[in-house]
Amino acid sequence: MPSWWRRRALRRAAIAAAVVAILAVAAVVAYPRVGAWYVRSRAVPRLAERYGAAVTVGAVDVGWGHATLRDVTVAPRGAAPAIHLGRVEVDFDGLATLVGRAEVSRVAIVGGAIEVVRGADGATNLDGFRRPTSGGVGGRRGSTPIDFSGLAVRFRDDGTGATGSATLAGRRRGDRLEATLTELAMTSADGPALAATAVVVEREAGRLAATVDGGQLQIWTGLALTGIAGTIAQAATPGQLAVDLTGGYGGVAGTLWTARGWVEPATAAGEVRIKADAFSLEKLAPLLEGRRVLVNYPRTVVDADLVLARRGDVATMRGGFHVADLTVAHPMIADQPVAIESLSGEVDAAYDRATRTLTLRQGDLGTRGLPFGLTGEAVLGPRLRPTKLAGRLVVPAVPCQQVLTALPAQLTGEMTGFELTGMFSTDLRVAIDWADLDATTLGGSVGIRGCKARRVAKAVERLDDSFEHWVEVGTDEWLSFEVGAGNPDFVPITEVSPYLLASLQTTEDGAFYRHRGFIPSEFRTALIRNLKAGGFRYGASSITMQMVKNVLLYRKKTLARKFQELFLTWAVENYLTKDRIFEIYVNAIEYGPALYGIGPAARAYFGKSASDLTLREAAFFSSILPNPKERYRQYCKGELRRWTEDKIGRILDKMLERQRITAAEHAEAKASPLVFAKDGTETEAQCLRRVEQALKKARPTNPMAPPR
Repeated sequence: MPSWWRRRALRRAAIAAAVVAILAVAAVVAYPRVGAWYVRSRAVPRLAERYGAAVTVGAVDVGWGHATLRDVTVAPRGAAPAIHLGRVEVDFDGLATLVGRAEVSRVAIVGGAIEVVRGADGATNLDGFRRPTSGGVGGRRGSTPIDFSGLAVRFRDDGTGATGSATLAGRRRGDRLEATLTELAMTSADGPALAATAVVVEREAGRLAATVDGGQLQIWTGLALTGIAGTIAQAATPGQLAVDLTGGYGGVAGTLWTARGWVEPATAAGEVRIKADAFSLEKLAPLLEGRRVLVNYPRTVVDADLVLARRGDVATMRGGFHVADLTVAHPMIADQPVAIESLSGEVDAAYDRATRTLTLRQGDLGTRGLPFGLTGEAVLGPRLRPTKLAGRLVVPAVPCQQVLTALPAQLTGEMTGFELTGMFSTDLRVAIDWADLDATTLGGSVGIRGCKARRVAKAVERLDDSFEHWVEVGTDEWLSFEVGAGNPDFVPITEVSPYLLASLQTTEDGAFYRHRGFIPSEFRTALIRNLKAGGFRYGASSITMQMVKNVLLYRKKTLARKFQELFLTWAVENYLTKDRIFEIYVNAIEYGPALYGIGPAARAYFGKSASDLTLREAAFFSSILPNPKERYRQYCKGELRRWTEDKIGRILDKMLERQRITAAEHAEAKASPLVFAKDGTETEAQCLRRVEQALKKARPTNPMAPPR
């Protein structure tokens, strides 16, 4: 080869090398800008079109075979952004891009947030995204490995008020998806809350499975299912997931229940059987220790078998439970812990989310051979407070003695010693609408009239003759006196002013001589008044019930006392005459500080015997009975309050209206002054101080009140 040819060839090679070098330098300089332009103007729009979304990218950095996208937002067209990605790392074949091909080898998403909102109609904000039918990131669908971490997921259901949050991480390899939700927390507007340490979700070949670890379901304050673990996997039935979980209670280690069944996410349907085999509450010692409500809980054994189901807006619960050796302590129930030997039940309940209606369709319960049924319905308002309530209590016909025997001894108290014959049954109904409390209904029947006392307890038997009566004038300070002929202050009913008897019947119990101890209509009236007051402040007490409370029962208003009051009222009405009941009443009740019985009261207030009381003086005694200590201040000051004057006037008017007095007697009483008998043994200040001390020392009737 001639030398000139070699020189020409070398020159051309040098020129070509220079051109290639220049082009290489140009490519290196231009590639990031061209790549960024390509991502923004070609790749992102194609991705947006493919998924039917609006996609924005904050910053794009492209290098050879790698691109970084920052602040990526994705939103269904016309909707608020649903996805924000902090950083997206993309690896691709650099050489392929030179010939116009985008071959992505890996995608990594780091940080960001996903907002999921479910509307009241059941649709979510993610429903607007289009599901691609073919292709994937940079080519064949599902072929590109994807890793994601640090994604904050937030959920809101506008239909139920539920909210939730979690941190999402995971990866996709081919057809297999693995995702882990950590720090999962969900709350419900209706109360229950759900949490989990981790939920691992796996999907492969169309099959879905989830593993739960450290789950907790807070049903309501003080009751939580904890330590939830197990799997939720694709079931044999298309569209369903099989549930297989275990757990415990209140954070206590150990498996105490199982839950097995299925759920259908697409229709929000499912059915799960929760079974708790018999276990001792001793296993819950770390949870129960220090709680005063349950006493001797290590002896208590519980088992339950319930089926929870949901179809559409309606959730149901049916099944049974059994509790043995349960002891409950609460000052509102009784002075002593109440021991329940056995309690079992079969229940069937439903909750309709659309109408917020909770229905107890079946509540068949039983304890120690006493069966009873509860059914009802409640419409729930904010914070689960009922706006409407209807209920029914049924006790089928059972022997009266069987009822008495079934009751815990701590509830019966002075009922101990009765022996009954006959049959007992009950059917009570109540309906309350908080928007119209005056329309409240309370009715039905308590079949205690079918019972007869073959043997009466000594506490009641002694009332038929003279007996010693003890009263607590101050906390742990007692006074006793005889109610009977042996006490010179005792006044037989035949020697009590007829005006006083008529006045007391007018204010306390107008049908005393006609009823059998109870005034049914007054129970409804008292219920309405208590509902309006927002608490139980008013009673439906007949004179018999008041006598029972004052003579046979203690001061605190507990459930046990109310129960005994009702029973003993029936017993007293069937054992004593009406005159004897009234006689005990006027001789035992309080008329002022340490002032018991009408004999001493008539002398203290008016300096006369009980037989000589005038009509106006009798009406005065009726006016002070609800609170005799407090209203004794009028005696100390020697004059009546305007309120008392008006009250006496109303009593006199009602006595005339009910024809208990004549018009002439009414007119004379209205015109007569009321003068207290003051013996000068104490000043007004001393008298008022005595009242204050009596009020301060009196034991509270509210069992929850702190001791004085």
